Amino acid sequence: MSSTADSTKPQADATPEKPEQGHEEEEEELSIVDQDELWTDVTPIPQADVERPMVQIAYHPEYRKAMNLFRGILKKNEFSERALKLTTIILQYNAGHYTVWNYRSQILKHLQLSDPQGKHIQKELAMLNKHMADMRKSYQAWQHRALMVELLKDASKEIEFVNQVLKADAKNYHTWTYRQSLLCRYNEPEMWAGELTTTERLLEEDVRNNSVWNHRFFTVFDTFPLHTPGISSSEFAQIVQREIQFTKHQILKAPNNPSAWNYLRGVLKRGSIPLNTLEDFVLPLTKTRLELETQASGWPTGLNTQSDLPVPAAVELLANIYAQSQAKTQIALELYELLSEKLDPIRKGYWKFLSQRTVANQATAPSTTV
Repeated sequence: MSSTADSTKPQADATPEKPEQGHEEEEEELSIVDQDELWTDVTPIPQADVERPMVQIAYHPEYRKAMNLFRGILKKNEFSERALKLTTIILQYNAGHYTVWNYRSQILKHLQLSDPQGKHIQKELAMLNKHMADMRKSYQAWQHRALMVELLKDASKEIEFVNQVLKADAKNYHTWTYRQSLLCRYNEPEMWAGELTTTERLLEEDVRNNSVWNHRFFTVFDTFPLHTPGISSSEFAQIVQREIQFTKHQILKAPNNPSAWNYLRGVLKRGSIPLNTLEDFVLPLTKTRLELETQASGWPTGLNTQSDLPVPAAVELLANIYAQSQAKTQIALELYELLSEKLDPIRKGYWKFLSQRTVANQATAPSTTV
């Protein structure tokens, strides 16, 4: 084996206790490190620690023995069933051990050479299906799964699998990254078909889930040439308007949600639409509750009645709009002052910078930058 990874040492958070296992086969697999007759041809290699380490990691005895055998197997460059079982034991203690995941992938590649039906790969995916929710923060496990799907040449069930993992943690970075890599790599229409519906469902559950907003932008704008080739400019304009209306609706439900405001700005930028088209929408959100309740038009339709007002993101956007108009420069400065002194003082320096830039640009042509 020419190269596996940087080190065979586990990460510092190696589990000192053996995890609970409810699988009969896994209980049997754990016992192989104590079956000395299975390892007579393997010379265990202890970890090369310094004589007096500053921090002594309290490895579980079984984990230590398994790692000693693993180093011996690694030296032999052995890709066998027993080596596969050995990696299973180690990963149950340390799901983030990159060297072991890498070697496990290579073992399965070699075993597949004599297994044209892919039974080993199918069994591996079944194991991952069972335990992936518990390993969802291990990028090594996700990379390993991607390799297994590639070897099996069948990604048809992966989006549904990801949906199940998202039920355990709808914001996990690795899960969303894996989903996006699947969509781009395989680019199958049936995989793309439910993406917008999925984001809408997840936003109904948690409108502040920035991971979902990010995925919606990825689906609608970042990758549309993949799943919607040959789209016309008029069709794209319709998509932009659809997204603007969708986002406005979500903002009214939770006005102080920065994820939705960032998404709205991104939509305008991709659609080359000026900020001032949002003036009528954001203006009510810059008022106090008393001002809204006493004005003739009353409370805006659809606005959450429990909202904290005024909304800093709306005030910022309105200030950005007025900063582009020489006639309303003074109002923009007053809004920046409101943000600086009351609504968002933690970014006082930023609001001061925007105020100074607005004053400096009074004599220049209005900018349409979003």
